[in-house]
Amino acid sequence: MNLAEALVVKRGNLFLVTPRDGDLPAEPGGFGLWYRDCRHLSAHRLLLDGERPLLLQASDAPGTRAVHELTGARRSVSLRLDRTLGEEPGVLVEGIVLRSHHPEGRLLTLELSLAADFEPMLAVRGLVERPSRPPVESAFDGSALRWWTTGRDGVVRTTAVEPSEPPTAAGGGVLRFELDLPARGERRIELRIVASETEGEGRVAERAVRPAARERAGACGSPPEPTRVRSDDELFDRVLARSLQDLDMLRSDLDGLSYFAAGIPWFATLFGRDSLIAATQALAFVPDVAADTLRLLGDRLGRALDDERDEDPGKVLHELRVGEPAALGETPFARYYGSADATPLWLCLLADHADWFGSLDLFSELRPRVEAALEWIDGYGDPDGDGLVEYLCRSRHGLRNQGWKDSPDGVPDADGQPLDPPVALVEVQGYVARALRGMARLFELDGGASRADALRARAAGSEAALARFWTSDPGGYAIGLARDKRPGTPLASNQGHLLWAGAVPPERAGSVRDLLMSEQMFSGWGVRTLADRNPGFNPLGYHTGSVWPHDTAMFACGLRR
Repeated sequence: MNLAEALVVKRGNLFLVTPRDGDLPAEPGGFGLWYRDCRHLSAHRLLLDGERPLLLQASDAPGTRAVHELTGARRSVSLRLDRTLGEEPGVLVEGIVLRSHHPEGRLLTLELSLAADFEPMLAVRGLVERPSRPPVESAFDGSALRWWTTGRDGVVRTTAVEPSEPPTAAGGGVLRFELDLPARGERRIELRIVASETEGEGRVAERAVRPAARERAGACGSPPEPTRVRSDDELFDRVLARSLQDLDMLRSDLDGLSYFAAGIPWFATLFGRDSLIAATQALAFVPDVAADTLRLLGDRLGRALDDERDEDPGKVLHELRVGEPAALGETPFARYYGSADATPLWLCLLADHADWFGSLDLFSELRPRVEAALEWIDGYGDPDGDGLVEYLCRSRHGLRNQGWKDSPDGVPDADGQPLDPPVALVEVQGYVARALRGMARLFELDGGASRADALRARAAGSEAALARFWTSDPGGYAIGLARDKRPGTPLASNQGHLLWAGAVPPERAGSVRDLLMSEQMFSGWGVRTLADRNPGFNPLGYHTGSVWPHDTAMFACGLRR
């Protein structure tokens, strides 16, 4: 499976990943129609007179629509496959348009071979085993070709393919149409593909919305009008418009509230860090998503000490999964808390949201959760009491590294070797300082002057503690401190986030700027995650020299100071 060549369309909790020709090969990998972490269409093969059409071109530019232009093997018939995800949850509309370029009419056979395996996303990724599962049943009932299965979690998952006209033959996962195509004319067949879940007494899982969540969202008033930006540079305007369109494709729903999913296909779910950073960076353009994300994560703060989930009271979620393995507790990633940075980032976004709205309403609503998150920073987040938030994986299946560079080799020392946990990451201390200052301002505005003073003093302590990360050669901050408080490499991009946090003095900020813009760190496309001088450098690695847009963006935002 080559995702670099895949086309992706998404709306809400439904997304489709296909090769460029539009078919879905019945083979391992992430191709398919996915709904709520489950694959509802795993195979799609289109034949025209028994032969596969040839691809001419394809595009998924709109984000919610994909168009595949094809031609028959004899090139006398062109075929357009037009797929659109509409407003209705779980529905894909597939239009098949045949156009004749022949001077005489023709009788054509259009055949579609389809299948639904209802495989969970985590099983396809190999993160959970594939135990024996109930069989998938299928039938054509006269109006639709249907597949259904009752999962081990008791949920009935169904895929229905409803053609716009009766097929000539149907069954066994195949729809066959005998079409009379006029000379230089066209015919259109439309398929309405519906993915759904039911549980209990026919309750549709997608509609199981918590009314209280939506009521709380409305209680804070209507969101402000989104910011609109227009410049005299056409290219800039186009890039901005496309960026917002791409971001909107990641918009997903949970409990009637919106958030930005982390990525398609493997990470199309709520991730604390990713969803918070995206909401922060897009706050001016989609402020309602920021408020919804804060509520969703606030409602799911850690409640207990659970080693298997790396959960602590007051800690913000790292990853949330739905579907069969999650419901059966077969993976800690169903509700996993292994990130050290999500909690301060949640507080940072709440402060930014209050500034943007000019209101304390959301702060007041989330006040108990704010208190819990602040307690986590000073308690479970700092187990040795040295004033630094650090992480240590307790789960058998959890993440060794729990910052945004969470790959096993993502947090190295000067020799390119991974730091031994517990690790205190440098950027997390900056997030903490920014979060505490932001909360101090909100408490002060809410009449809590003494609490505000205490929070500012704690923020000053976090900023002062950053001196322990400083290295005079090459004049930058170490990526983190290891178990023995030994510093990691300073030739990493993490320190750029300290400028965004406003956590370093001007003279050292200038050194950080110069180091990250040096030839060994700046590639021309952005800041490398790891300098090419570090022995662990690998530009093709996940966090060992590649360029991450959000990483460079946070550094660039900090440079404005």
